Amino acid sequence: MVRKIIVYVAVIIIIFVGILLWSYSGAIVTAPVTEKVVALTYDDGPNPPHTQNLLDMLERHSVKATFFPKGQNIEMFPESVRAIVREGHEIGNHSYSHHPMVSLSKTDMLEELVLSNRLIENLVGYEPVLFRPPYGIQGPGLKMALEELDMTSILMSSSGLDWEITDPKLIASAVVESVEPGSIVLLHDGHGDVSDPNAQDSRAASVEATDIIIKELKAQGYRFVTVGELIELPK
Repeated sequence: MVRKIIVYVAVIIIIFVGILLWSYSGAIVTAPVTEKVVALTYDDGPNPPHTQNLLDMLERHSVKATFFPKGQNIEMFPESVRAIVREGHEIGNHSYSHHPMVSLSKTDMLEELVLSNRLIENLVGYEPVLFRPPYGIQGPGLKMALEELDMTSILMSSSGLDWEITDPKLIASAVVESVEPGSIVLLHDGHGDVSDPNAQDSRAASVEATDIIIKELKAQGYRFVTVGELIELPK
């Protein structure tokens, strides 16, 4: 009896692990390149004035980045989304509500993706092809939804931990110390867990950290590209 229970548990674990691995198959964490290139990404915005301050910072450094705005914030701050694209940055989908996307239902996941895609298309004239799952969590429903929409899941290989760290130097240090050729860096210009877009806290530390990160990585010989450019580089 005990042996049967162990076998059942083992089978369940194997099935669970298999589903989990399949759910993340195709997701991009980093690019397998040797060239010193890195992609800066920013989640959960827009968040005026910090998103605009970040855009100004990136322009001063002639750096292009990839933004994954939250749908509810897109509705509240459409001009910020237009500014992101107008200034030559890449924009992706980060869901509408920022809920963990672990549902088994493809229908529920499609609703989140399609709603944000339409919001973005109405503002900038095209639908994004990149998606970043909130909290980096994705289940089989999301996997199927992404395949149906021909979208790519983008995770990260380096993070400033700026949802916990508020010292710009420490945020920058966390990134610089973990970056390698082909890294995708996770930072934030907004707050995914805040239901009211007008109640978002300051992201000034992330803006200041970006300045430090760019200066230090450029000094190391890195150049900056968007995620879309990164994944198209020759391997």
